[in-house]
Amino acid sequence: MPDIIGVAEIENGFVLRSLINSTLLKKYDYSVVHFDSQDHRGIDVGLIYRKSIFDLVESKAFKIKNSNGRLLRTRDILYVHLKEKKGEENNYKLFVNHHPSKFGGDGGTARNLAINRLKNLTDSLSGGKIIAMGDFNDTPENPVFEILKEEKPLFNMSEQLYKKGEGTIRFDGKWELIDMFFLSEECLDTSPVMEIVKIPFLMIRDNVHAGMKPFRTYIGPRYAGGVSDHCPIIIAPV
Repeated sequence: MPDIIGVAEIENGFVLRSLINSTLLKKYDYSVVHFDSQDHRGIDVGLIYRKSIFDLVESKAFKIKNSNGRLLRTRDILYVHLKEKKGEENNYKLFVNHHPSKFGGDGGTARNLAINRLKNLTDSLSGGKIIAMGDFNDTPENPVFEILKEEKPLFNMSEQLYKKGEGTIRFDGKWELIDMFFLSEECLDTSPVMEIVKIPFLMIRDNVHAGMKPFRTYIGPRYAGGVSDHCPIIIAPV
């Protein structure tokens, strides 16, 4: 089972607590980190970790503001600092992201603000293994991500998968990779590898285009009964 799980699109903390306390996950001693965000649709990010493996040092939700200092009604960037119980040198400084959508008039500008906010936050840290994860609503080749390579660089673990044409969402029969991990240099000693999870119960046949696609929960207002319109991503070891 994963030691740490970042979630990028949940309704509220009750959902996460129900997930770890009222399902088979109960036996894996997970604990939840969640804050309510400013998102106008009520969508939040969150993080689950195994409290038998990690101690929670600190957690905070960071808002995203425009150049005038006005809060954007989007998801916060969630910061969680975990320390491994068996190795005090292993500090993990995690950022869970769900950046503004491409839909809407200022989507690109808002995503630039979110990336710059993330960069400012990671640059402010000293020590520890930094992992930024989530739905960045852009593909790896977008120049907006170049800022993450400056000074204290974060390395995009999705680039090789993107070059192979793999993706986490499917739109009009084409895969796009918008869910990613960015790792600091301290994480690279163990040669971590990112994978996209496409196990059968997460997928459904695409009746319009050849192949499979993620089995989403809703299609417009209609409940379809799936898990998500995104495939999960995993990374190990770190």
